[in-house]
Amino acid sequence: RRGSGKRKWPPEHAFSERAPTYSPHSTANSRHQDLSMKPVHGAAVAALGALALIGCGVRLTHFNGPATRRAAVQLVVEHEQPSRRLVPETQQPAAARQPVVAPKPRVPVTSAPPPPAALSPRAGGDTKGGKAGGDGLSADACLIAKWGGVWALEGPRRTRYHVDIPTPGCDQRSAEVEGDSLATFPKAHGGGPGYALGEKGSKAACLRRACAGPGLRKPALVEAPTPLQAPPNGWGLGPAPGWMEGSPLRFNSVARKAFAAGGSYEGMPPGQPLLLVFGGASVNDMLRNWALHVQRLALPYVVTCMDESLFTLAGNHGMPAAIFRGGSGEEASAGPGVVTTRWKYFRMDPRAFMTMGMLKVRFFLAFLRAGFDILCADLDVLWLRDPRPWVTGQVATSALISFADIVVSTDVTSDAAENDRASWGLAQELNTGMLLLRSSPGAAVVCEAWVDRMKQEMVSIEKLPKNMLQWWSNDQTFFNEVHMRATLDGFANPKATDAARRERAAEHLRSIDRRPARTAALDAALKRLGDMIAAGPAKAGELEDVRGLQFRSRIGCDGQHHSFAIGTFPYELFASGHTFFSQSLQLRRGFSPVAVHTTFQFCDTAEFAWGKRSRLRERLLWLVDPDSYYERVGPASEPQPEPTELEYSGFLHLDGALLDMSSWPRPYMRSEASAAIKVEGSRSFIDETLARKSDVHTMRDGPARHLLLDSFQRRLIHDALALARAMKRKLILPPLQCWSDRYWNALVRGRFPGVRADAQPLPFHCPFDHLFDNEKWAHSDAPIREHSFLDSHRVLDRDRNDSVRLVVRGAPAEARDHLGREPAVAARTLELSPGDDYAKAASALQQKGWGGAYVVKVGARSLELLCESLGSAKANAAFNKVVQRVLGIGEQIRYCDDADNRRWPGDARHPINCTWGFHRPPPLPEGSGGLLGVGASAPAACRTDAKEILAARFAEPERSWKGRGGESWSTQDRPGYLYHQYMNK
Repeated sequence: RRGSGKRKWPPEHAFSERAPTYSPHSTANSRHQDLSMKPVHGAAVAALGALALIGCGVRLTHFNGPATRRAAVQLVVEHEQPSRRLVPETQQPAAARQPVVAPKPRVPVTSAPPPPAALSPRAGGDTKGGKAGGDGLSADACLIAKWGGVWALEGPRRTRYHVDIPTPGCDQRSAEVEGDSLATFPKAHGGGPGYALGEKGSKAACLRRACAGPGLRKPALVEAPTPLQAPPNGWGLGPAPGWMEGSPLRFNSVARKAFAAGGSYEGMPPGQPLLLVFGGASVNDMLRNWALHVQRLALPYVVTCMDESLFTLAGNHGMPAAIFRGGSGEEASAGPGVVTTRWKYFRMDPRAFMTMGMLKVRFFLAFLRAGFDILCADLDVLWLRDPRPWVTGQVATSALISFADIVVSTDVTSDAAENDRASWGLAQELNTGMLLLRSSPGAAVVCEAWVDRMKQEMVSIEKLPKNMLQWWSNDQTFFNEVHMRATLDGFANPKATDAARRERAAEHLRSIDRRPARTAALDAALKRLGDMIAAGPAKAGELEDVRGLQFRSRIGCDGQHHSFAIGTFPYELFASGHTFFSQSLQLRRGFSPVAVHTTFQFCDTAEFAWGKRSRLRERLLWLVDPDSYYERVGPASEPQPEPTELEYSGFLHLDGALLDMSSWPRPYMRSEASAAIKVEGSRSFIDETLARKSDVHTMRDGPARHLLLDSFQRRLIHDALALARAMKRKLILPPLQCWSDRYWNALVRGRFPGVRADAQPLPFHCPFDHLFDNEKWAHSDAPIREHSFLDSHRVLDRDRNDSVRLVVRGAPAEARDHLGREPAVAARTLELSPGDDYAKAASALQQKGWGGAYVVKVGARSLELLCESLGSAKANAAFNKVVQRVLGIGEQIRYCDDADNRRWPGDARHPINCTWGFHRPPPLPEGSGGLLGVGASAPAACRTDAKEILAARFAEPERSWKGRGGESWSTQDRPGYLYHQYMNK
């Protein structure tokens, strides 16, 4: 998965054609570079999804059985093979680079000639010498399009030529290839020289007719043009009085009151955005959390509802809401006005999620046509500060984007794309989780094309198995496609030194909003830019900081070219999940972002977004837990989970530093693979990894160091769970550290590609879902709370101070944790001896009469001197069974680092070398008939000497490795067995 938590399945050209290269001087965007990779089809796609979902606990029974699972193994091998390196545009042949051409706005579409009756070997021969037009193709040549690319087909074999530089609207006049059938049209000249048409040939080819035949959709522009529906007041002038009566939406009483005369939303000035959010009743807790943050900021908002249940629920909670009216007519023909799914979490249902995407954009259009500028957000976006200064130009660096038709967030993870040279992230994946749309023709045309493209995709989605889960096909994918297929006007640039280029940009920006006040503000902003440009080097830095725009155009449903300006939000302030939760960039630099999107997270399932909630809880941003979550006794959520937490009372807090490496011997030699569950890749990589020993203190950053140091941390978590179970308390986790980021592709020395060392020092404070599977913990008898639990204002001071500190005689003083927090001083101290087991600790607490304390605190240095036993083989076995579910699966997370793959991706024959984690800590001794057949024949006698306890604890575990092909396992368990054990124990 890539950045957003949303699955963005690579477009077809990422597998079979040329990946797009973008230039600020391009006039079209479907140039590609050959990657020579096979497209992924049907069951194989499902299989990859199945394999990926295992890591977060989705059962394979949701898929198509053994055949799908076998296909998954083969697909992973094929899918992970690297592509050839992209050639930068500056290194491409001159014919492949595009000149600066300024398309004329609002030009009527020229009618294309009627398509041939069918595409077949009889529909015209390969007329050698009978070439027509300036493209060198035969007279019967016609056009097809797929994923932003355009091709010309000719001859009985339907050979395709790539239209390298399509003219504006060329793709919209081409027949759309359905499904994965592009590969059925062979490349001309085998994809070699002559396959790509140059600038002149592309221009001539774009005058051809659209192809027709099986697997091809008729181009939309063949249909009769329809007028672009404008607001009653005109574009950019705000809503007209009585706009609700003419709206296709039905509003609840809260919304009607807010928009009525004297209401809080009355007279919203044009240019001030209305916040929108979308959802259904199945995720109402996420919606309520979103609304509470917005209400704190007193921002105007409307909940747009996917079902009647949410519409009713919103009214009950005092939230303004809208839903599409029922009935017939245009809105009914546009698609369903409600969305249903058998899953709680829409994300995993391909039909429901795509239907939701279409309905969401129809909501956009309804408000745009009413005259509103709208700031749209996903449910997992939280507004922490008022965004209006950035969208209205009050912040100097946002002077230009405040006049754009569209402003969108990105998934960039560093400032490398935050400049004019990198187009402010516009050449990368755009994330529609935060999206500003102006009430303008350009924004409306983009939204109409967006809906149409999703309707086309639904044709393919309807062919999927009814019970299939997937996440790679979503509305965001098709927004990016619509955006990148729009023709880029590389001439217009409000920051250019050329006055003519600045004036071209100014003309468009003035056309978006013609109110005198807005025009005056725009002229003032452009004058400031002109003054900076005239000042030269003295103002160069200030000029560079002003976020730039791109100007593109599309042919609308009215048959006219409509241009639009698009920009991006600042990546630090409108934060992705990576910068906020993984890098902690804003926290370390001392400011709060405007908004945070819980992307780059793990462990969403069809039931719930477990990883998102966990991360928000850790940062004290999840506001909708019931009071019982903070009480000594009570369920963690409503409805209460299974198994219940009602058997537990109070909390156990593992605090202080988990790893005190300063006390470890130097050197401390360990096998680098000692904490890995599997090593895969080339035979040489496997052999070298298994043979290599290193000093833990000086080991290079990467997967091996991460897994090795985490094994000490993981064992402390395991032992704290056992102690909490003995005391029947809920465990408050410590803050966790990671020595490598988690990513579904190759890391760069333990970091996400492009992230600098100063932006993410290693180790870093990492979210719980980087290391553990949240869903398994939620449904296990191992109740936990996040590390920040006691910092919440919902924990009463009297409870927070009702504490006991457990210490073991002879243990070193506890150090502050990696976040700089000192272990809290407790009101009472419970002292134990080295080698006391967990049952004895629980008994001693009761004997002191302190069993009712709200929280018992224990540091790692004392915890590791206790005996790892609950006092009986039976109790140990029961605990092992619980822990096997939450910690027992070995094949869980794969780490691949560029340091281990120096010839990848330059050499496609070289496999990707990866290391898998995690091993579970040693089980408690339970007897010979235990869960895994491990442990002593009876609970071992506990050591009482502190040095002996630590020596045994820090001894290197013995691993036996068994290889098969390009992998070697440190256990004889196979993936299927592990999976069965994981899901059923």
